[in-house]
Amino acid sequence: MTTQQQDVTDLIELVESTPARELEAAVAQRPGGVDATLRLLFDLLVSEFNPEKAGGEKGTFQFDIATSTGRKPYYVHVEDGTCGCGAGQHEAPDITIGIKLPDMIAMGVGKLPGAKAFLTGKLRLSGSPLMGTKLGEWFDHPET
Repeated sequence: MTTQQQDVTDLIELVESTPARELEAAVAQRPGGVDATLRLLFDLLVSEFNPEKAGGEKGTFQFDIATSTGRKPYYVHVEDGTCGCGAGQHEAPDITIGIKLPDMIAMGVGKLPGAKAFLTGKLRLSGSPLMGTKLGEWFDHPET
């Protein structure tokens, strides 16, 4: 098992054993805290990118993650069959996804389906509605 796989397994166990209202504090106690957890989630998402499913399309997903200490912006950019991510605000996102940190973590480890998060108001979208569907189409993200 790789370090990333072990870290994701540990995070899944934390999500399953910690009430959502306590999840941010629990994550803050982990090595690297909230920032390391978000890097892990976005690196995981990039590793799940399937260029065949993207079919040469491109797009940028901006995530606006609400934490108790303020907003944490991250983005995922797909172009020319490659996928990358970064902390911060992308200059030209196609869609912005607003979500609270506990919901982002649960979604990132497959415990909260994106469609359910959207339908229950845990995820807000602004920008291209069509691009919102691409997250589910271009990435092989398992839901557990």
